[in-house]
Amino acid sequence: MKMAEEYPGGTPEERQLLEKQIRDRVESLTDVPGDMKKMLSTRVIASLEIVYVRPDSWPSRMSRPNFQIGQIGWKYWAIKNDSLHMVELLSAAAIAITTFAATTTAAPAVLAVTLVFAAIALADRLKKKKTSLTDEQYKLLVTLKGSGPLTTSELAKRLGGLHIFGNDLWSEERTLAALKLLQSVHLGDGTTEALVSQAANGKWATNGI
Repeated sequence: MKMAEEYPGGTPEERQLLEKQIRDRVESLTDVPGDMKKMLSTRVIASLEIVYVRPDSWPSRMSRPNFQIGQIGWKYWAIKNDSLHMVELLSAAAIAITTFAATTTAAPAVLAVTLVFAAIALADRLKKKKTSLTDEQYKLLVTLKGSGPLTTSELAKRLGGLHIFGNDLWSEERTLAALKLLQSVHLGDGTTEALVSQAANGKWATNGI
């Protein structure tokens, strides 16, 4: 974890409190086993970049940094990447996927953590290219990464059967439309990137995740 000097006076005690807040948020996740929560907390804390910021430095609410904001006493801090948000978004889906698709000797929790942080790495890479995906798109990519290659029909059944989106049903038409968007993602420099591809046998797989 890196502490920047934008806000002087950060102490080891404050850092410990921040880490506890992170662990508490991960611990509050539902449908995620305890061993996976421990692995997630360790990796999030190790990768976070945290900066102390002065709230009075933001002229307006709209100008605030696009970070996750918290408070310790009278000091505010910001998490400078989306690791924690992605962990909260994808962990339950990832463990459901790896438990259902387990075909190796590796524990589902280990594979699920790998899936989550593959998505985090993708999010960081896309952010550098001034691009972002929706929460729905990240869930779809994680499902395909953990279960694929799959045909459109197989993926639609997997998305619905594992309740990746709650009780939301996915038709083949909806799934295909979502895959087509991920097949040509527009980047900030005007180029496009294919995050999924379809083989000659009709099966879809992820690219770059």
